[in-house]
Amino acid sequence: MRGLPITLALLGSLTAARADTTQCLCGDEPATATSPPKDTLTLTKVKYSDLPGWADDKLSEAVPSFLRSCAVIAKLKDTDPMGHDGHGGKVGQWRKACAAAARVKPGDDAAARAMFEAEFVPWQAAGKAGTEGKLTGYNVQQIRASRKKGGKYQYPIYDRPKDLVMIDLSKHIPDAHGRRIWGKLDPATGTVVPYPTRPEIRKGALAGQNLELMYADDPVDVLFAHIEGSAKAIMDDGSTVWLEFSGKNGRAYRGVGGVLKSMGELQAPGSGTMQGIRKWFVDNPGRFDEVVDQSHSFVFFKVSKEAGAIGSQMVVLTPERSMAIDRAYIAQSTPIWVDTRAPNVGSPGSSPWRKLLIAQDTGGGILGPVRGDIYWGDDAAAADRGGRMGGAGKYWLLLPKGVTK
Repeated sequence: MRGLPITLALLGSLTAARADTTQCLCGDEPATATSPPKDTLTLTKVKYSDLPGWADDKLSEAVPSFLRSCAVIAKLKDTDPMGHDGHGGKVGQWRKACAAAARVKPGDDAAARAMFEAEFVPWQAAGKAGTEGKLTGYNVQQIRASRKKGGKYQYPIYDRPKDLVMIDLSKHIPDAHGRRIWGKLDPATGTVVPYPTRPEIRKGALAGQNLELMYADDPVDVLFAHIEGSAKAIMDDGSTVWLEFSGKNGRAYRGVGGVLKSMGELQAPGSGTMQGIRKWFVDNPGRFDEVVDQSHSFVFFKVSKEAGAIGSQMVVLTPERSMAIDRAYIAQSTPIWVDTRAPNVGSPGSSPWRKLLIAQDTGGGILGPVRGDIYWGDDAAAADRGGRMGGAGKYWLLLPKGVTK
């Protein structure tokens, strides 16, 4: 729900903040949360030799990420479905693969490859448009902050309000596909009503509730923390505080890139990237609220107990080994072989990029059967790649033997 390849197209099309009720990096449901997906996932069984670059990846690097998902699986019952709609079969069908992964020694790529090939069957994913979809990237937003307001530290990061509630529609509607809605509990009527919008919150709708966790020195950093759903705060005392998603107001999200484009801005090549959008705000410091207030979505945070980004599966994400997917089609924990192109670090252009990732996150803009968002990490290289990535790609799901489609 993330971490973002914040290209103009993506920022213009996100339908919710990149965050969900149990995640830090991505968003959740589209505005039509009660509607079933319009697309269809089709899986075609293939051989490992059909996966481009399979023999070249250092697969042992993906094992720790998979084992983090296995720790979540271990808490479930054998009969529980994998995925909100049982996309990945039953939990019991994954036990053997998790046990086998635990026996792989660190750095042993041959053993890791043998384990995946022995325990999983590769399936090529396709939607109505075919096997090619969109693959983007995201990273953790870094901010500079203080516990106290003053000087350059003027822009608040808010804790989750006590009256904010979330409703998991899948518990009430059979075809809700895990979608969720957010709102405010009205004690007078016992009903859930819309929460204040971003402009209303900025103008004081939450004043007096002592929700300010800290104050950042840059509103653009706060904006991207909302988009990413997480942040790494470098405090004025030299300490580091990780922030994770804690909730959102459930209001409609409008991508800042789309807003700027509709205003006739960002016309130059490359201006729609995260870097280009940041430059626009630097060049137009007095127009921040004018642009950002056109999105009514607002994200709340909490201090994370983990040193790292937390995905919607509630596991620490692994750079270049974790990916956000659309949970309406793919079960979290699923190993996914990715074939795409990634930006070259520090230089123009991109290069082929093929690796095994684990589905451990979700995102509001990550919608569709062949749609993924690759987590790059929290350093400068991750920001460079995450801010510029966005293009065509394919992927293959690895499902345990016995899970048939």
